[in-house]
Amino acid sequence: MSLIDALHDGFRSRAAQTKVATVTIGLGYTAVETAEGDVGLSYTMAERSVRCTRVPVYRDYGGQCASELLDLLHSDHSLERSIGVAAVNAFSRREALSLPADEDKRGFARSFNIGSGTRVAMVGFFGPVVAQLETLGADLRVLDRDRAMGDEAQFLAMLESWPELVILTATTILSASFERFLSAVGGAAKVYVLGPTTPMVPSAYEGFLVHRLGGMVPVEREGVVAAVRQGAGTRELSPLCRKVCYTFDRE
Repeated sequence: MSLIDALHDGFRSRAAQTKVATVTIGLGYTAVETAEGDVGLSYTMAERSVRCTRVPVYRDYGGQCASELLDLLHSDHSLERSIGVAAVNAFSRREALSLPADEDKRGFARSFNIGSGTRVAMVGFFGPVVAQLETLGADLRVLDRDRAMGDEAQFLAMLESWPELVILTATTILSASFERFLSAVGGAAKVYVLGPTTPMVPSAYEGFLVHRLGGMVPVEREGVVAAVRQGAGTRELSPLCRKVCYTFDRE
């Protein structure tokens, strides 16, 4: 079962009982707000297009059953998958807020014993984490298509034996590449999934060799939706959210 399948199955019942309030697709992030007042975030992964319309078919989801948003997890269109993941993050928001806080910027580094020379492979450039790793002296390799960093074929081959830690930004879920990268990771490496897009639903990752999750859960509903609507990014959204984490017992 894929991660998307696990998320879809896990929230099928809740989605059927939930109404959509708003769907806001910003330039940086997408926010889904439920009628109950929960908000979920996802990175806006828009297909490159010469058309002014970015969604395959326009729908006004306001007031509709949230099952329609959940089903977008299986869309072939990355922007619709962004809406689907944001919906999952809205459904799981209250449970995610009960997870341990992750406000310590060096917490993940201690969790993985990162120091000088630690071999870290990162899929998706995440500036603040890159800065931390460079400060610690880690040996870092990054693959990021939009920044033209790395060669995917070479990177996948490297994952089998080189890294001690693999950091997967959760945008790999939106690009339908999460399982491809995860399956390439050798057994000795630890895997950390992070970013505001991360579904903080530990049960959905039970079938995957993931060691830690790090995400961002909206706290100030109106502020988050307004910031998304006005093109805000992670830096602006962070003060309106709570950073949380979950560490799996894989020993």
